[in-house]
Amino acid sequence: MNPFEAFRSYSGTARPELPLDRILARRDAVLHRLMQSYQALIEEESKQVVWLVEQGALSRAYTTAVDALHGVEFSLEDLEDVCLELDSNEGVTTSMGAPSGIFIAALCNQVPAQDITLNLRLFRHRWPFMGYKLPQGRRLHLEGDAGDYVGALLEGGDIVVTGNAGNYTGVGMKTGTVHIGYSTGKHTGEGMRGGLLRVGGRIAALGRVQQGEVYEGTQQVFPAPSPDPAPSLVPAPKKKSRTSTVR
Repeated sequence: MNPFEAFRSYSGTARPELPLDRILARRDAVLHRLMQSYQALIEEESKQVVWLVEQGALSRAYTTAVDALHGVEFSLEDLEDVCLELDSNEGVTTSMGAPSGIFIAALCNQVPAQDITLNLRLFRHRWPFMGYKLPQGRRLHLEGDAGDYVGALLEGGDIVVTGNAGNYTGVGMKTGTVHIGYSTGKHTGEGMRGGLLRVGGRIAALGRVQQGEVYEGTQQVFPAPSPDPAPSLVPAPKKKSRTSTVR
């Protein structure tokens, strides 16, 4: 009797699907959907002959990004995957890379987590508009140096940048706090209407701040502290002159 006869019909069994396989497949699927949403934003914005960083264009691009993300469920890990994908792909060249930064800001504002940390040291790009319109109750922690327009039009959120930030930091912010570990560029606080902006290092040039508080190091630079009033001089009482009497 052939001892291997029983194995003639054995063709092997399918390898069971591991939990890690399902996790990776899900992340790939979500990344694909998120990049489709980004492509929808780029296609919409590419219709503009000239892309300018101004309020109308920003509001339109942000609304388009939020609409493109509608119905897509994603996590912090998926947000990081998108950043890595955008960092490795130059994509469509536009003025200051603003649409990419606006898309990342929309992701930060839509992700279910309230505390968001991004290690900017991992990326080659310094996207502008990180923290754009970050709403109240959300905290964005950026490790490393950030680009221009950090915290633009902030709506109550809290932003921490451990390194430097670029120009127009805190531009148009309404409420909330922005903490910059080191220095900022020009036009810091431009059009700021409220909130607190703290810069641990130097401010290259302060913008036209309207309201709110701005600190450079420990010194408040807006509103400029009023000088201490000069001490009032109280005239010394006149001494009575003594008259000598001659006897």
